[in-house]
Amino acid sequence: MSAKQPLLLVFGSSADPFHRGHSVLITSAARALDRRGWQVREVMILPVYRHHNTRDAVKRSLPLTYEHRFELCQLAAGDIARELSGIVERVSVSRLEEEIARGSHRPNLSAETFARLREQSDPALRLAFLLGTDSFSGEDPSLNHWFNLDEFLRLTALVVCPRQGFTPNLKFIASLEAKGAQIILLDEVSAPEISSSEIRRELEDGAEPERLVQKGWLSPAAAEYIRRNRLTETWKELDSSGRLPAAARQVADAPSLEARIGKILSGHKWTLALAESCTGGLISHRITNVPGSSEYYIGGVVAYAYAAKVALLGVRWETLQKYGAVSSETVLEMARGARELFKTDFALSVSCIAGPGGATPNKPVGTSWVGLAAAGKEWSRHLLLTGDRVANKEMLAQKALELLLEFISPDLPGDIKP
Repeated sequence: MSAKQPLLLVFGSSADPFHRGHSVLITSAARALDRRGWQVREVMILPVYRHHNTRDAVKRSLPLTYEHRFELCQLAAGDIARELSGIVERVSVSRLEEEIARGSHRPNLSAETFARLREQSDPALRLAFLLGTDSFSGEDPSLNHWFNLDEFLRLTALVVCPRQGFTPNLKFIASLEAKGAQIILLDEVSAPEISSSEIRRELEDGAEPERLVQKGWLSPAAAEYIRRNRLTETWKELDSSGRLPAAARQVADAPSLEARIGKILSGHKWTLALAESCTGGLISHRITNVPGSSEYYIGGVVAYAYAAKVALLGVRWETLQKYGAVSSETVLEMARGARELFKTDFALSVSCIAGPGGATPNKPVGTSWVGLAAAGKEWSRHLLLTGDRVANKEMLAQKALELLLEFISPDLPGDIKP
């Protein structure tokens, strides 16, 4: 990379609120890069729309506060632009992560964001991602577990600034550079250690926003915005209602079938949709019993009648007339329709003759089909259940979840994963 190649310096943030520590970090990093001979043409602040951490109450509420966070970033961008006048041509705030999350129904992933940003930005600009040494510290740095890391490193240079209490793992950095990563360590940069959670805590405990301006935590414009929009009341409500109680955490940690499925889906940032017929939403009920399931379960359709299967899931009338609702062909079309409708990685579908009526000579009571659609992979499974109506519905839900777990389990070959 040429030392004078212009950079688009990107700072992503899930902070609520964005504060002076962030602004100082950005301005200090841009000045340090300029002193080293890098031309920072543009700075972009990128508010996270949806975070993968569902255990943190603040992270879980990010979509609810996005507009306020975006506006606070806009105010900060104005301050940063004034401070970097003559060094940086433009300071912007982007809605890109909101656009991606709304379209994909998944948490924001840096590799996806930077792939889209590369498509949209000036090709003459080199993308550069500003982050702290906390992502590079320890024996097994957290950056090593980022989604599609190799592609991410191909798309952007990494500008790394010190964070108090985090020593960078230099061997890890060297291993990334050996694979072609471009990493710029700005050891000379320092920024005040300010905590968004501490700002919220003080405000919720009764501190005036202007008091935090005096402490150097908030800009005057941010303090005025917080007061005018009564953000302290919003945060207090979210913080008091958003935390998972101990009982809920125990449910999330329990080794239930649906919890195990959720752990795998969440860990891989995969998403799921359901198309149910005879189970009447029972599978959705079980999936959503797991706290945090909204991170991977996007939605479901209970399409009981023929007309609903056609109208909601795109099942063809010809398929229903030729093969019937309880068939491999129908559940596959149901799964395809649900996956397309909800734009998910996986879609699971079920249909059955629960009983006591509805049987035919070729399809006795208990005849059931499970279908699954994924990128480049589909399958259907036939089951014959032997209980009464309620038992058959419950057993089909159980078997469908067992088949889903088997399919997404980590020890399966990679070529059948999305």
